[in-house]
Amino acid sequence: MLTSAIRRPVSGAFRRKVLAWLFTILWLSAIGWFSTSAFSPEHTGRILWSVVHAVWPGISVQSFDTLHFLIRKTAHFSVYGILSWLAFHSWRATLPGPASWSFRWSALALALTLAAASLDEFHQTFVPSRTGSPRDVMLDMVGALFVQALIVVFAKPLERETQQSAVSTHHSAP
Repeated sequence: MLTSAIRRPVSGAFRRKVLAWLFTILWLSAIGWFSTSAFSPEHTGRILWSVVHAVWPGISVQSFDTLHFLIRKTAHFSVYGILSWLAFHSWRATLPGPASWSFRWSALALALTLAAASLDEFHQTFVPSRTGSPRDVMLDMVGALFVQALIVVFAKPLERETQQSAVSTHHSAP
C-alpha cells in the first residue's frame, strides 16, 4: 500500500537561514581539514619552499623560516576572521533585527569562533605532526575581533544611509 506524505513548501526565510549556515559550516569543515597533518608546517614548508625558491633562489633558510612562520600566522588571523564574518551573517539571518548590526550577532559570532579555534587547537594535540597552542587561539580571536570591528565600522554608515533614504523617500511622496 502506498502512502503519501503531505508536502509543505519550504519558506524563503528558512532557505535563507539554511544557506547562511551552510557557508559557515563549510568553512568550519575547511578549518577541520586545515587542522590535519596535510597542513603541518613540514608539508606547507615543502610546498612554499618550492614556490619561494623559484621566485627568490638566493633566500636563506633563516629568511624562509621567518616568511613561512609569518604566512602561517597570517593564515590563522585570516581564516578565523572569515569564520567570524560568516558566523555574524549566519546569526543575523537566524535572529533578524531592525538594524544592520547587533551586539548579539557579533558576540555570538565571536563565541562560535572561540569555540572553533579552541577545538581546532585541542584537535591538533592529537595529530602527531601538529601541536596545539593557546597563542594560536589568541591570534585567531584577534582576527575575529578585527573583522567584527570592520563590520561595525561599515554597518553604521550603511544603516544611516538607509534611514536617510527612507526619510527622504517618505518626505518626497505626494
